[in-house]
Amino acid sequence: MDVYLVRHGIAVPHHATGYEEDSKRPLTDKGRAKMRDIARGLKVLGVCPRMILTSPYVRARQTAEILQDVLGSVERLVLTENLLPLAHPDHLWKELQAYSELEVVALVGHEPNISALANLLLGVSGLPIVFKKGGVCHLTLDMSGTEPRAQLRWLLTPKQMIAIGQKG
Repeated sequence: MDVYLVRHGIAVPHHATGYEEDSKRPLTDKGRAKMRDIARGLKVLGVCPRMILTSPYVRARQTAEILQDVLGSVERLVLTENLLPLAHPDHLWKELQAYSELEVVALVGHEPNISALANLLLGVSGLPIVFKKGGVCHLTLDMSGTEPRAQLRWLLTPKQMIAIGQKG
């Protein structure tokens, strides 16, 4: 299974007036525009997930909806609490096993969960993976065992993704 880990785009600052509840913070106008450019970069790279699993938080859901709109390949967008900022990555691994028939999946979440998930899938711990907002990591995940075994294909910053999208 090809797995694309995506950190949500730039959102309204934490504790901003009117958005005191973290789960309700939306993407900013700049965040939406940058995520659209990042999604174009993914499209140029040929990324075509059939399903996106996303945190139910507004900023992650909006990021997933932008990916769904730009990529055009997504049949299902599934909200999961297993991608919340403090969710345990083991739970997401178990959820992914239920979708083992899929060849390509995108996961949209938050830090620190998304880095912890990358560590779990790669079978390491403490690897300091930096996911900037809108950053994307591509893993190839072997779904045949009971423990996750993934290979890192690439990890790109938002700036790199936007540059790829502009070439396409």
